[in-house]
Amino acid sequence: MSIGIVLSSIVLGVALAATCGVRTFLPLFLLGVAARAGLVDVGEAFAWLTHTPALLALGLGVVLELVSDKIPWLSSFLDAIKTPARVGAGMVVVAASIVDLPLWMVAILAIIVGGGVALSVHVARSGLRAGATAASFGFLAPLLSVLEDVVVVAVVVGSVFFVGVAAIVAALAIALGVLTFQAIRRRRKA
Repeated sequence: MSIGIVLSSIVLGVALAATCGVRTFLPLFLLGVAARAGLVDVGEAFAWLTHTPALLALGLGVVLELVSDKIPWLSSFLDAIKTPARVGAGMVVVAASIVDLPLWMVAILAIIVGGGVALSVHVARSGLRAGATAASFGFLAPLLSVLEDVVVVAVVVGSVFFVGVAAIVAALAIALGVLTFQAIRRRRKA
């Protein structure tokens, strides 16, 4: 168990969790494809991500999510429903990415960091998206959605191939998480 491998798997998981805050199924699908191609190791417990039925189901989820997100009223409605799923997806990608730590450590990192990062990115994205949609009467929503799709794919692919990209995204996502939770805490005190 090399410390470099462990750290790179953690930053990959955190970077992927950040993308789950934007898209629920796309990061899971791309992780499954990357693992199936031998580009990343998801370990035995998450080998199901590489199996054809899982990839087909996740692929269908990707198509439905990408299409529905281009329709402003449907996107807003589904966003509320998908929030818990995004948190869960963030937990799964972190747990799947980390293969060289004891299970209890992986579980703690997945729940706290993976879920927390996905949630904080989702909260920030939702706030930005709501403001842009309201200001443009919904006309910017499909364009922003396509931009989000491109960013998610770029971050996942970049993180899989370059640990530096994953480290930068992970650091930014954790910083965003800290800022988000501080803002929530300040609002509760006020």
